[in-house]
Amino acid sequence: MKQRIKTGLLLGVALSFCAGSATAQFPDSLVLEFDFEGFGNLITMSPPRFNGDVVSGDSRIVGAGWWIEIDDTGWPSISDPGARWDHIFSNFFVYNQTYRYWTAVFDQNTLPDKPVWEIDHPSNGTMNGTLVVSLLISDVNQNGVLDADERMFGTFDGTMMVMKYGTGNFAKYCGSGSYNGAFMNDDPVNWNDDFVNGSCLLNLINCEISTQEASWTAVKMLYR
Repeated sequence: MKQRIKTGLLLGVALSFCAGSATAQFPDSLVLEFDFEGFGNLITMSPPRFNGDVVSGDSRIVGAGWWIEIDDTGWPSISDPGARWDHIFSNFFVYNQTYRYWTAVFDQNTLPDKPVWEIDHPSNGTMNGTLVVSLLISDVNQNGVLDADERMFGTFDGTMMVMKYGTGNFAKYCGSGSYNGAFMNDDPVNWNDDFVNGSCLLNLINCEISTQEASWTAVKMLYR
Protein backbone atom coordinates (compact mmCIF):
# COMPACT_ATOMS: atom_id res chain seq x y z
CA MET A 1 0.00 0.00 0.00
CA LYS A 2 2.84 2.36 0.92
CA GLN A 3 4.57 1.63 -2.37
CA ARG A 4 1.34 2.38 -4.29
CA ILE A 5 1.06 5.77 -2.57
CA LYS A 6 4.66 6.59 -3.49
CA THR A 7 4.08 5.47 -7.07
CA GLY A 8 0.88 7.50 -7.28
CA LEU A 9 2.58 10.61 -5.97
CA LEU A 10 5.44 10.24 -8.42
CA LEU A 11 3.04 9.71 -11.30
CA GLY A 12 1.01 12.77 -10.31
CA VAL A 13 4.09 14.98 -10.12
CA ALA A 14 5.36 13.66 -13.45
CA LEU A 15 2.02 14.25 -15.17
CA SER A 16 1.82 17.75 -13.73
CA PHE A 17 5.33 18.55 -14.90
CA CYS A 18 4.70 17.18 -18.39
CA ALA A 19 1.37 18.99 -18.65
CA GLY A 20 3.04 22.27 -17.81
CA SER A 21 5.66 21.68 -20.51
CA ALA A 22 3.07 20.66 -23.07
CA THR A 23 0.95 23.76 -22.56
CA ALA A 24 3.90 26.17 -22.70
CA GLN A 25 3.31 28.42 -25.66
CA PHE A 26 6.91 29.42 -26.31
CA PRO A 27 10.07 27.25 -26.45
CA ASP A 28 12.86 27.38 -23.88
CA SER A 29 15.18 29.07 -26.39
CA LEU A 30 13.66 31.87 -28.40
CA VAL A 31 15.14 34.19 -31.03
CA LEU A 32 13.04 37.24 -31.83
CA GLU A 33 13.86 39.37 -34.87
CA PHE A 34 11.75 42.43 -35.55
CA ASP A 35 11.62 45.95 -36.96
CA PHE A 36 10.44 48.96 -34.99
CA GLU A 37 9.71 52.65 -35.39
CA GLY A 38 8.78 55.55 -33.15
CA PHE A 39 9.60 59.04 -31.88
CA GLY A 40 11.57 60.64 -29.07
CA ASN A 41 13.58 63.66 -27.94
CA LEU A 42 16.75 64.17 -25.89
CA ILE A 43 16.11 67.89 -25.48
CA THR A 44 12.44 68.46 -24.63
CA MET A 45 11.78 65.36 -22.51
CA SER A 46 13.01 64.67 -19.00
CA PRO A 47 13.92 61.92 -18.72
CA PRO A 48 14.53 61.56 -22.47
CA ARG A 49 12.13 58.97 -23.81
CA PHE A 50 11.70 57.24 -27.15
CA ASN A 51 8.68 55.04 -27.82
CA GLY A 52 6.81 53.41 -30.65
CA ASP A 53 5.66 50.11 -32.09
CA VAL A 54 7.06 46.83 -33.38
CA VAL A 55 5.89 46.97 -36.99
CA SER A 56 7.17 43.74 -38.58
CA GLY A 57 9.07 40.53 -37.91
CA ASP A 58 8.33 37.60 -35.62
CA SER A 59 4.56 37.21 -35.12
CA ARG A 60 5.06 36.74 -31.37
CA ILE A 61 6.30 40.31 -31.00
CA VAL A 62 4.63 42.26 -33.84
CA GLY A 63 2.04 44.67 -32.46
CA ALA A 64 3.98 45.33 -29.25
CA GLY A 65 4.71 48.80 -27.99
CA TRP A 66 8.21 49.73 -26.84
CA TRP A 67 9.97 52.53 -24.98
CA ILE A 68 13.44 53.45 -23.75
CA GLU A 69 14.43 56.05 -21.16
CA ILE A 70 17.78 57.73 -20.53
CA ASP A 71 18.85 59.01 -17.11
CA ASP A 72 19.31 62.81 -17.45
CA THR A 73 20.32 63.52 -13.86
CA GLY A 74 22.44 66.69 -13.84
CA TRP A 75 21.45 67.84 -17.31
CA PRO A 76 20.13 71.41 -17.80
CA SER A 77 16.37 71.83 -17.61
CA ILE A 78 14.16 71.28 -20.64
CA SER A 79 13.08 74.91 -20.17
CA ASP A 80 16.41 75.95 -21.73
CA PRO A 81 16.77 73.64 -24.74
CA GLY A 82 19.84 75.44 -26.07
CA ALA A 83 21.78 74.94 -22.85
CA ARG A 84 20.58 71.35 -22.65
CA TRP A 85 21.78 70.57 -26.18
CA ASP A 86 25.15 72.25 -25.52
CA HIS A 87 25.55 70.10 -22.41
CA ILE A 88 24.74 66.89 -24.30
CA PHE A 89 26.98 67.75 -27.23
CA SER A 90 29.92 68.80 -25.02
CA ASN A 91 29.72 65.88 -22.60
CA PHE A 92 28.71 62.95 -24.79
CA PHE A 93 29.74 63.54 -28.40
CA VAL A 94 33.28 62.79 -29.52
CA TYR A 95 34.66 63.75 -32.93
CA ASN A 96 36.54 61.20 -35.02
CA GLN A 97 39.17 63.13 -36.96
CA THR A 98 39.99 60.24 -39.28
CA TYR A 99 36.52 59.35 -40.50
CA ARG A 100 34.83 62.69 -39.79
CA TYR A 101 31.85 61.87 -37.60
CA TRP A 102 30.63 62.40 -34.06
CA THR A 103 29.64 59.55 -31.75
CA ALA A 104 27.88 59.61 -28.40
CA VAL A 105 27.47 56.70 -25.99
CA PHE A 106 24.87 56.57 -23.25
CA ASP A 107 25.67 53.78 -20.78
CA GLN A 108 26.63 53.12 -17.17
CA ASN A 109 29.99 54.85 -17.73
CA THR A 110 28.57 58.14 -19.03
CA LEU A 111 25.36 58.23 -16.96
CA PRO A 112 24.45 57.59 -13.31
CA ASP A 113 22.49 54.52 -14.51
CA LYS A 114 22.21 52.60 -17.75
CA PRO A 115 19.26 53.42 -20.00
CA VAL A 116 16.24 51.15 -19.52
CA TRP A 117 13.69 49.70 -21.94
CA GLU A 118 10.44 47.75 -22.09
CA ILE A 119 8.43 45.90 -24.71
CA ASP A 120 4.72 45.36 -24.04
CA HIS A 121 2.74 42.97 -26.24
CA PRO A 122 -1.07 43.05 -25.83
CA SER A 123 -1.37 39.26 -25.58
CA ASN A 124 2.08 37.81 -24.93
CA GLY A 125 3.17 40.01 -22.04
CA THR A 126 6.10 42.28 -21.26
CA MET A 127 9.88 42.10 -21.12
CA ASN A 128 12.38 44.71 -20.03
CA GLY A 129 15.95 45.40 -19.08
CA THR A 130 18.88 47.74 -19.70
CA LEU A 131 20.64 48.84 -22.86
CA VAL A 132 23.51 50.83 -24.30
CA VAL A 133 22.66 53.59 -26.78
CA SER A 134 25.28 54.73 -29.32
CA LEU A 135 24.61 57.59 -31.76
CA LEU A 136 26.57 58.59 -34.86
CA ILE A 137 26.25 61.83 -36.85
CA SER A 138 28.36 62.35 -39.97
CA ASP A 139 30.34 65.51 -40.67
CA VAL A 140 29.10 65.74 -44.25
CA ASN A 141 31.17 68.79 -45.25
CA GLN A 142 34.11 67.60 -43.12
CA ASN A 143 34.71 70.97 -41.46
CA GLY A 144 34.66 69.75 -37.86
CA VAL A 145 31.55 71.79 -37.04
CA LEU A 146 28.17 70.17 -36.45
CA ASP A 147 25.84 72.07 -38.76
CA ALA A 148 22.06 72.13 -38.43
CA ASP A 149 21.51 70.10 -41.58
CA GLU A 150 23.94 67.44 -40.33
CA ARG A 151 21.79 67.04 -37.21
CA MET A 152 18.86 66.06 -39.41
CA PHE A 153 20.09 62.50 -39.90
CA GLY A 154 22.13 59.96 -37.96
CA THR A 155 22.38 56.32 -37.05
CA PHE A 156 22.24 54.39 -33.81
CA ASP A 157 23.08 50.94 -32.47
CA GLY A 158 23.53 49.21 -29.17
CA THR A 159 23.28 46.12 -27.02
CA MET A 160 20.48 45.04 -24.70
CA MET A 161 20.08 42.93 -21.60
CA VAL A 162 16.78 41.14 -20.98
CA MET A 163 16.12 40.88 -17.25
CA LYS A 164 14.03 38.18 -15.57
CA TYR A 165 11.18 40.55 -14.78
CA GLY A 166 8.82 39.83 -17.68
CA THR A 167 5.16 38.89 -17.60
CA GLY A 168 2.88 36.54 -19.53
CA ASN A 169 4.55 34.33 -22.13
CA PHE A 170 7.76 36.34 -21.70
CA ALA A 171 7.93 35.85 -17.92
CA LYS A 172 10.38 32.95 -18.02
CA TYR A 173 12.96 34.59 -20.25
CA CYS A 174 16.22 36.44 -19.82
CA GLY A 175 18.94 37.03 -22.38
CA SER A 176 20.63 39.61 -24.54
CA GLY A 177 20.20 41.37 -27.82
CA SER A 178 21.36 44.03 -30.24
CA TYR A 179 19.73 46.67 -32.39
CA ASN A 180 20.54 49.29 -35.02
CA GLY A 181 18.75 51.88 -37.10
CA ALA A 182 18.52 55.53 -38.10
CA PHE A 183 17.03 58.73 -36.75
CA MET A 184 15.67 61.63 -38.79
CA ASN A 185 14.65 65.15 -37.78
CA ASP A 186 13.00 67.68 -40.09
CA ASP A 187 13.75 70.61 -37.78
CA PRO A 188 16.43 69.99 -35.12
CA VAL A 189 16.96 73.75 -34.67
CA ASN A 190 13.50 73.98 -33.12
CA TRP A 191 13.98 70.77 -31.14
CA ASN A 192 11.52 68.60 -33.07
CA ASP A 193 11.17 64.97 -32.05
CA ASP A 194 13.39 62.47 -33.83
CA PHE A 195 11.72 59.79 -35.93
CA VAL A 196 13.53 56.50 -35.38
CA ASN A 197 13.32 53.17 -37.16
CA GLY A 198 15.46 50.08 -36.99
CA SER A 199 15.84 46.37 -36.42
CA CYS A 200 16.37 44.31 -33.27
CA LEU A 201 17.51 40.78 -32.47
CA LEU A 202 16.84 39.21 -29.05
CA ASN A 203 18.32 35.88 -27.95
CA LEU A 204 16.26 34.55 -25.05
CA ILE A 205 16.53 31.51 -22.81
CA ASN A 206 14.25 30.05 -20.18
CA CYS A 207 15.79 31.19 -16.90
CA GLU A 208 13.46 28.88 -14.96
CA ILE A 209 14.88 25.63 -16.35
CA SER A 210 17.56 25.19 -13.69
CA THR A 211 14.98 25.71 -10.93
CA GLN A 212 12.60 23.17 -12.48
CA GLU A 213 15.36 20.57 -12.88
CA ALA A 214 16.50 21.04 -9.28
CA SER A 215 12.93 20.66 -8.00
CA TRP A 216 12.35 17.50 -10.05
CA THR A 217 15.63 15.97 -8.81
CA ALA A 218 14.64 16.72 -5.21
CA VAL A 219 11.26 15.03 -5.67
CA LYS A 220 12.87 11.88 -7.11
CA MET A 221 15.34 11.74 -4.21
CA LEU A 222 12.45 11.56 -1.73
CA TYR A 223 11.23 8.27 -3.17
CA ARG A 224 14.46 6.39 -3.69
